[in-house]
Amino acid sequence: MAKVIMFGAICLAILFMSVTATVTIGGVENPIREQISQRCQQQIQRAQNLRSCDEYLRQSTKFTEEEEILMDQQTGDWRQSFPRCCEQLEQIEEEQCRCEGITQVMQQEQQRGELQGRERREVLKTAQSLPGLCRLSPHQCDIPTRSLF
Repeated sequence: MAKVIMFGAICLAILFMSVTATVTIGGVENPIREQISQRCQQQIQRAQNLRSCDEYLRQSTKFTEEEEILMDQQTGDWRQSFPRCCEQLEQIEEEQCRCEGITQVMQQEQQRGELQGRERREVLKTAQSLPGLCRLSPHQCDIPTRSLF
């Protein structure tokens, strides 16, 4: 039984490495990577573009009571958006697509320009660990910070 589990784990690892590898030939990205990205986009869209995760990340950085009351009146609080965020992440079948979706949410946050300094670092840390907080895989996402900040 242990051999079967080990063989399965090795096969999954090989499959994951081959799927996530990007091969560039003559300056053109491998079409397999483009198909994966399209598949991820479809999954992310079905999960409502992770809107609740975006809400949760924005709400999780509000430190003053006044800001928290304002957020509660506008969109509810993080206690409501967190479970909805986890539900949306769970709708995304592929682990790498979850991280891609979270990265997109972070890019949107960056474009809004609302987060600075400590809040930005806090949101990034929370975003990276969001699947793990929801008890989903992967437990940690590697979000490339140079494309965000």
